[in-house]
Amino acid sequence: MTTTTTVSSSCFSVARTAFLCVMAALAMLASQATSAATIGSFVYGIDEAGDLYEVNAADKTSTYITSLSPNTATNALGYDSSRNQLFFVDNDLNFQVWDRSSSSTTNLGNALGIAANPANADYYDNAFWYFETNSTDLKKANLTYSGSTPSVSSIDTFSIAGMAATGVNTNTFGDIAIDPTSGTLYASTSRGRFYSIDLASPSTTFQQLAASLGNDRSVGLQLSFSENGSVLYGHRYADGSWYTVDTSTGGLTDITGFVTTPTGGVGFRDLGGAAAVPEPSTMLLAGMGIAGAVVHQIRRRKKLAA
Repeated sequence: MTTTTTVSSSCFSVARTAFLCVMAALAMLASQATSAATIGSFVYGIDEAGDLYEVNAADKTSTYITSLSPNTATNALGYDSSRNQLFFVDNDLNFQVWDRSSSSTTNLGNALGIAANPANADYYDNAFWYFETNSTDLKKANLTYSGSTPSVSSIDTFSIAGMAATGVNTNTFGDIAIDPTSGTLYASTSRGRFYSIDLASPSTTFQQLAASLGNDRSVGLQLSFSENGSVLYGHRYADGSWYTVDTSTGGLTDITGFVTTPTGGVGFRDLGGAAAVPEPSTMLLAGMGIAGAVVHQIRRRKKLAA
């Protein structure tokens, strides 16, 4: 009996120590995750070398992920946060998709039928949206899936009334970003014109929110919403600076001290949407499951000891 009691106490001590270690480690992970991802999402950016980065503008961090299209003018990024897939157009006008989970890339060829890289795009509601180069035609490439592999099933064209894209208002980019909560498209042209379009009826809802800044083509922004649509981020290719953008006026608020110039002294060629970061609560729930398993083992061993 004495021997049995000693073993049970030892088991309880070891299990209790393991339980406390698990909970301490999880608490530390949760704390680190909170400090490392204030905005709860990473914005994707592509540089001059075709390298993909995850950027946390709130915490002022930029992390290299992979090379999408080495040494090519990759542009027109759009991220599908529900499937964790990033669409882009390479230098040969191939429409490609990178899978975040497997880090594999699928080349769909020139499925968009384009003659030039749009240099603007975003993903929204099972479609890849972009303006044709220097035009007022907004394109919607409808996507269908075989398993996780997408294909372009059809392309809709919306001619945008009231845009008057001539002179300093020429519709060159710049970038577009779509609010995932409202379905509103926002655009910043290369000369700084800022406007919105409601994708529920795109042909008739153009609204200029800020006028072009003149004929300087370096003032336009690359754009991306945070994953939940709460913040619109703007990034300037010419100098790598970052801003938050007022969607009502186009006004910019500088993110002080945050500049990214990953290649050649310039910023990202394009931003492509945001991916969610695992929530600390998710890790804690997992920890509770582990802790529960430890407690179960304690009780089971105590029964056996009895």
